Parts: sequence; C-alpha cells; structure tokens
Amino acid sequence: MTVALAATACTASPAPPNGPLLATIAVGLRPATPVVGLGAIWVPNTGDGTLSRIDPASNRTVATFRVGNAEPFYQSVCRPYGSIHSWMVTTFHVRRCDLPSSVAIGNGLVWVAKNDTKEILALDPKDGRRVAAIPIGVTPFELKANDQALWVTSYDDNVVVRIDIRSKTVVQTITQLGGPSGLALDGDTVWVAVSRSGTVVRIDARTNQVVATIPIPCSATCWSAPTPLPVAVSNGAVWVRNEGIGTMSRIDPTSNTVAATLDVNTFNGRSGQDAIAVSPSGLWLGGVRLEEIDPRTNRDAQTIDQPGIALAYGDGSLWVTDIVGHVLRIDPRQAGGG
Repeated sequence: MTVALAATACTASPAPPNGPLLATIAVGLRPATPVVGLGAIWVPNTGDGTLSRIDPASNRTVATFRVGNAEPFYQSVCRPYGSIHSWMVTTFHVRRCDLPSSVAIGNGLVWVAKNDTKEILALDPKDGRRVAAIPIGVTPFELKANDQALWVTSYDDNVVVRIDIRSKTVVQTITQLGGPSGLALDGDTVWVAVSRSGTVVRIDARTNQVVATIPIPCSATCWSAPTPLPVAVSNGAVWVRNEGIGTMSRIDPTSNTVAATLDVNTFNGRSGQDAIAVSPSGLWLGGVRLEEIDPRTNRDAQTIDQPGIALAYGDGSLWVTDIVGHVLRIDPRQAGGG
C-alpha cells in the first residue's frame, strides 16, 4: 500500500527586510518537531496522519505522505478520555493521540512513528513508498536514528526500543519505568529523559544496558519537581530542559552528574512537544519567545521575539512550528538581541 499523497506546493511568505523571519510555510494539522536531513525538512503532522517534506531551496512544501488515518484513531483512542483540552496541560499522554508522533532520518530512509498500529514505518524519501513496517507493540513517543540503530521511547509503556536500522527488526526492548520521552544519540551512548521520575538515563549502545541514572535537581526558583523532556548533546555536555519550571540542566558525561542548572524561558505549548535545536553558535529553545543558550558560558546569548513550540536547526536556519500550525524559517544570525 502506498503512503504517498499528491505533491503539494505552498507559497511561502516573503522575508521581512533585515529581519530574521525568512519564510512562513503551510504544512498539515498540528505539526510537531521538524527533522532536517536528506536534503529536506520533514514535519510530522500529528493531527492529520501525514508527513510534510519541505524543500529548503524554495521554502515550499513539495510533498505530503500519508502515514495513517488520524480521525478515527483520535475518536477511538483519545475521545473516551474526554476533551483533549482537559488533560493535555498536565500529562504527556496526549502524545498517544498523535499520528505520527515523531520522525527520524537514518541509513537513507525516513522513519515515522505510526501510533495507531504501534509500528515504525521506513519510507523512501523520494516518493514516500513504504519500505518496511516494524511492529513494536508499544505506543511510540520519540524517535532518533543513526547509521546503526533507530531508538524509540514509549512514555506510556515505560520502555526504550532499539531497532536495527539495516535488518529493520527490533533487537532490544529496555524497561525504564518513569515515562521515557526525549532522546539524544552521541556515538555509543544513548541519553533518555525519563519525565515522570525526573531523571536522565545513560544507555550503552554496545551492551543495550542502562549504565547511569542521573537525578535532575531543582534550581533555587523551582516551584515543582523537574519534568525533563528534550535532550541534546553539544560542546562535550548533555543538555536537558525541564518542562513547566523554566530550567535547563547541563550534565557532565565524564562523571554522569549535573554540572549546572540555569533558568531559561518557560516552555509554552502542547505538552510533550518541546525540543532543543543545536546550532553552531548555541542551543535554541522554544516558548513565548525563542531563546539561545551559549554552551560555553551556560548563559542566555540572545532571544528572538517569536513564539515557537518545537524547533530544529539545519541549512543555516531554525525551523520552528508556531502556535497556529505553520513552520517558520528563521535566520538566527539576524536575531540581533539578547
């Protein structure tokens, strides 16, 4: 069965003179975290069961691939719990309703979380053809891939799944109680945010074993327990942002301890949709405004007066999903403010 829809072209807005906003690009319903790779920007549209491919040369959506039928999935899985607005603020369980919830690039393929059937799809990036469908038996939350493996977290089912990216089979399921969510890969190390337990775990990819569990502390301004979600690796450190309480922690991977905790912009968006974008100059966060952290000084470097939910960096730009369902292309070099 093909998953490709007819290619679409959406007009991008012109760039404001001397401003950081380069384009506003229409995609599907409720776009989540973009991923940059294979010459395109890939956007999972969590509300309509599709994946958008943006061409960075033209700033247009050039193709839309069908992943699944989102409406009946939402009605059967999420509607029995009541209005989505009654529980999305306080729990990441809202992500179980997302179709697809996440996308990753690895080994020349696009990997997509198919939440309705608890599968991971491998798609041909040229035409969206389904190369493989891998059953995992749990609800996928986030995907990250390299040339060896695809890693999948399941917040609802408390596991981390490893898929061999060449044989396209599940090779390990690691139980991790506490709601595993965000992922970052760094060589033979997999870093996983465990949101409900307020920890980050370190998995050795050579043995598929958890080798360290790192508690995330509060800062002096903390008003509730940390809820870590997005994780990134930059400048020899691991960075994790804590939802709701406006902090970010820096983990020293040589000692597996938190070396610093800093106050940052409080995230403001859909629960479970936060992200960290790693650029050459720093780490970018979404929220009521976009904020850059300098990893050399652990300090706020600059801000852009633009709200954003999730974001990624690539092709010299930030790719940001906004609160009304567009992808914004932003030049961080033109931010000009701190």
